Amino acid sequence: MKKLFPVALLGACLTVATAVEAADFDFNGNFANDNDKLSFAFSLGSPGTVTLFTSSWLGGGFDPILTLWDGLGNQLAEQDDGGLGGSQLSNGVNFNYGEFDSYLAINLVAGNYLATLTQYDNFSVSAALADGFLRDADPQFTAAFGCSNGRFCEGSLTDSNGDPVEPNRTAAWDLHILNVANAQIVSVPEPPTLMLLSLSGLFLLGGRLGKARSTARADAASPVRLA
Repeated sequence: MKKLFPVALLGACLTVATAVEAADFDFNGNFANDNDKLSFAFSLGSPGTVTLFTSSWLGGGFDPILTLWDGLGNQLAEQDDGGLGGSQLSNGVNFNYGEFDSYLAINLVAGNYLATLTQYDNFSVSAALADGFLRDADPQFTAAFGCSNGRFCEGSLTDSNGDPVEPNRTAAWDLHILNVANAQIVSVPEPPTLMLLSLSGLFLLGGRLGKARSTARADAASPVRLA
């Protein structure tokens, strides 16, 4: 028994060290133009399920799109609307997200990744990050959707229940990246706010409707675009 104790203790220490590597990161800010693009670099020290989601729609923010890329700029997934909405725990706080927020839960291997945040319908041109995005040359492209503000206009007239959607949106965004070793913003249209960082161990993925719809695998043969 005495010979086994040091081994058990070492195993416990290794378990604690691994758990400390997992953290949740919360960011927020405002776009300056319709075609702004934010890039967030993050990494994993070991394989795991990473959750990325926005929580700005219910507060009046624009309709976001999240696109996930590997370290070489190859697209892994693209997510527009995440489902019927719900809430997700990040850094001990429950964040509510709406039907038009983006929500992506994906299994990733250890390595470096990049997430980009754009406004609907500024999708990526192709599966290569270097090819850019559809609206790169048009800073007020949502004006074509029609709203009195002339920018940050919503393209959908109704939600899934058939209820009218407010067409005048704000420039605000909120993004959360869960269960990663580290995360940082690498390009901004204006200084964002890093709300909270916590080395709090592995997160528990909260239940939500439409989870299967917003899940893709990093080892898929081709990128996945999710509605």
